[in-house]
Amino acid sequence: MNERTRALLVILVTVACSAAGYVFFLKPFIAEQPDLDKVLYARSTWTVTMQEYSLSGPLAAQTYRVSNDNGRVTMFYSATNRSGSVTKQFTVPLVGPSGTFLFEQLRARGIWELDDKPIRPSAVDEYIVEVDQTLGDQGGNRAFSFSDPHYWATTKATEYRLRLNPKRQPSDMGARTIGDAGHPLRDNRYLQIVEQIKHFGSQSVLDAESTIRTELASAQKQGKRLKGRT
Repeated sequence: MNERTRALLVILVTVACSAAGYVFFLKPFIAEQPDLDKVLYARSTWTVTMQEYSLSGPLAAQTYRVSNDNGRVTMFYSATNRSGSVTKQFTVPLVGPSGTFLFEQLRARGIWELDDKPIRPSAVDEYIVEVDQTLGDQGGNRAFSFSDPHYWATTKATEYRLRLNPKRQPSDMGARTIGDAGHPLRDNRYLQIVEQIKHFGSQSVLDAESTIRTELASAQKQGKRLKGRT
């Protein structure tokens, strides 16, 4: 085989490999590229909001909200005094993956599955948690409410479900009811969600929240003193 033949063979092999690469790899990739771009560049957002209502104390309500808009994460906080006359709030940008970690932790705690809990008699605090998420043209949202998460995390109460026994006569109500073995009502996920949202943020963010609470409490006391002098 002379040099000219060898060069021609190399060229033919190169062309054949290039053609095979195009047919089996590059062409399918080009065909799927629009779908890949649609996924990669689809609008991605999520928001978690927790509203806390205190039934006593200097504060009537607090709102915590963490939002992600295509990677741009912000945190909002507001508090209102007991009389409802003063509300203070702030919004700060968040840098790093902490917001995503929070969202994943809340999802693991059941933020998409937890149901409403009945408001307990003489409740100390009440909460409404809302979550929504979008990815491209798909998404969902939900909300659930509960009170006294410490109670649900520590209660030893048990729920029993009763059903009617069709084999008994209607007049014998005691014998017509059948009870199951019961299941415990303890569920610490509500408390975990509350604590994770309340304690989320850098130390400077937590300090700013504490400052607002202190200022509103002080203003509430001052207002009571002025009202008492009149």
